Amino acid sequence: MGDLLPQRELRRPHPGIRGLPDQGRAQVRLSGPGHDPGRVPRAVHLGGGHVRAGGFRPHRIRDHEGRAVSRARGLALLLLAGSLWLPAGAAPQGAPSPGQSRLPSAEGAQTSTEIRDRYGRPLRTVLAQEGESRSPVRLEEVSPWMPLATLAAEDRRFFSHAGVDLRAVARALWQNARSGRRVSGGSTLSEQLVRALHPRPRTWGGKLAEAFDALLLETRQDKREILEGYLNEVSYGNRCRGIGAAAREYFGVPASELTLAQSALLAGVPKSPKRYDPRRYPEAAAVRQRRVLERMREWGWLDADSHRLARAEKLKVEPRRAAFAAPQFTEYVLRRAERGAVIDTTLDAGLQERLQGVLAKNLERLAGHQVTNGAAVVLDNATGDILAWVGSADFNDPRHQGQVDGVTAPRQPGSALKPFAYGLALSLGARASDLLRDEPMHFTNGFSPKNYDETFHGPVRLREALACSFNIPAVRVAERFGAARLLGALRAFGLESLRESADHYGIGLVLGNGEVSLLELTNAYAALARGGVWMPVRALPGEAAAARRVLDRESAFIVTDILADNAARAGAFGLNSPLHLPFPFAAKTGTSKDYRDNWALGYTPEWTIGVWVGNFDGQPMRRVSGISGAAPVLRDAALLVYERSASGPFPVPAGIRELEVCPESGDQPGPWCPGAMREVFAKKHPPARVCSLHRPPVEIASVPAPRRPALLSVEFPQPGDVFKIDPATPLGAQALRLRAASEESVAWTVDGVALPPGEAWWALRPGRHRAAASLRRDGRLLQSRPVHFLVVR
Repeated sequence: MGDLLPQRELRRPHPGIRGLPDQGRAQVRLSGPGHDPGRVPRAVHLGGGHVRAGGFRPHRIRDHEGRAVSRARGLALLLLAGSLWLPAGAAPQGAPSPGQSRLPSAEGAQTSTEIRDRYGRPLRTVLAQEGESRSPVRLEEVSPWMPLATLAAEDRRFFSHAGVDLRAVARALWQNARSGRRVSGGSTLSEQLVRALHPRPRTWGGKLAEAFDALLLETRQDKREILEGYLNEVSYGNRCRGIGAAAREYFGVPASELTLAQSALLAGVPKSPKRYDPRRYPEAAAVRQRRVLERMREWGWLDADSHRLARAEKLKVEPRRAAFAAPQFTEYVLRRAERGAVIDTTLDAGLQERLQGVLAKNLERLAGHQVTNGAAVVLDNATGDILAWVGSADFNDPRHQGQVDGVTAPRQPGSALKPFAYGLALSLGARASDLLRDEPMHFTNGFSPKNYDETFHGPVRLREALACSFNIPAVRVAERFGAARLLGALRAFGLESLRESADHYGIGLVLGNGEVSLLELTNAYAALARGGVWMPVRALPGEAAAARRVLDRESAFIVTDILADNAARAGAFGLNSPLHLPFPFAAKTGTSKDYRDNWALGYTPEWTIGVWVGNFDGQPMRRVSGISGAAPVLRDAALLVYERSASGPFPVPAGIRELEVCPESGDQPGPWCPGAMREVFAKKHPPARVCSLHRPPVEIASVPAPRRPALLSVEFPQPGDVFKIDPATPLGAQALRLRAASEESVAWTVDGVALPPGEAWWALRPGRHRAAASLRRDGRLLQSRPVHFLVVR
């Protein structure tokens, strides 16, 4: 930086200033119209290399007439003036004393912290301790225009004085005397840096102390360090201390990317940060900017073209930022990250903003049901990256505890823990086709589980029991391995908030009587999406992600296949519930006791979403379940994420087989079974036996049975068919036409009730039903096997 900038080099911005060779103290005199010759550095902004301190220090100080004055003489004069005029208590203290460290460096200076999203967009700025935004930069990290514009605005002879510019002081005294008020200061950059580091009263004594300290400063620091210190320490208004913070505050760019026009605007601000505030007084700031550019042109630091282009540039000052985005997430980051100038995170600010809107829209819908808050989080399955984190409906709503973080607050998850219990059961040999008894249960401690619909469904397949979230079958499954083993499995999935003992929770743990956080639970579902592999979530890109297997691939896939089976859950939620999406999507809801908490969690192979809805004060909602409260939020969020990141089908592990089973027993179909349906199995756990539920009549038991009875069969409906009631058509006008494989007239029964003779139409009504056909031939009664089907709204 010791070289001087020749006029021809100034016509080019960065390349003309960066990378010039260091030539010690070589100087070039520049003359401009109407101005005395001046000196300006050739490489104010170094592109690299070591610069000797001596390259910045003039050997001589000049008085206001340009006569050379030795450094020692100048210092002696100032010391004498200081001893005569300084009042008590105004002793010089700004420059570092021999025992003190040097000026604060960019590396060691106190800094504010800017938290950014994964694309570099700002989320929040945490101010330094004195309540200012700081982002210290080294001189080589600043646009080359900024130092030049600063010298033009504040201290043209910076490289020709030893800390005090006697000519500037004399001129300021004369101008102030003529006007009768203070119109000029005459302070050098060195004096202004001293003032920024050690503010004093604006008195003659304070002014002399600053001058004294500026001379001492120049004996200890080279010009480059002083210029860098000035750019990092002066105020640019709006709580910005230093050019690093100012460049981002006003133009949203690092200091290295400031244009000539932007540099000239910012260089004019420190003279009076309030008067030249680019936001509040843009006209005054523009006038000051034009004056800086005019000086650079007049002094030969700019050619006419550069000056004209800079004046013509339309500057867009960034609007004042909101207090911060993703407040709960940034708090989480600050607890984990070491504070510095910039913290880059995994969050997607665009997704975050839209997810906040999704939550707000759905909470408006629920306002009449005593629902005040909610939270949502989105994870990237491949990395564990947190893509969005909405901690509450409104962070600035104290009435509804908006500063509580619903993503990390522990709450009861209700049925949302069931998939992990079923996953454990599958890993121990259970099958999706197994029949589970949904009948009354009573425990000695008084615990009697009930289903959400307060009915019992008899024998149900495991697939249907999980998909429909029946409570009693889930308790029966958990009984097989006990609360202790279930608790261990849940902790392996990262649910560390379950800190009590297994005896404390008991078997009711499968129904969600413990407390977990939304972040933990969402990441546990992400482990299912990964095929049984858990890894920690990441808020910072550099965080290590140590993965571990917590469930075998086959069991994780079967759980996923069930949670993505819209037909399997239709009996409880209907075919068109909020969980049904136009792409492969596994989902589960949960509702805690007394409707205090709603949960909905869902995933694709690529990403996982978790939603909680409720009240932070624990007040119950008005009969809002997971399917009516949190599930619509999940649906809207999933459509939003899918729009940004489409997802494909779930990959099928090599250890999975698809086989036929009897729809009523879940075993291999026998010759007397009414039909067959497809089911997925782990190769190591195929169906173990042939169906024994369906047997031939006793009187012909000794006769070999055919593979399928051909006497009479039902052609329509087929076993397992699901029919949906059309809401736009009156229920009485909707019916099924039953059809049997016979040309003769048959009689029909549905649910044991006979239809009128010759009638084949049956009026639809919601629920599970059983249809059978019969006819008489040659005096014998022929009967079909019953066909089970489902009607939903």
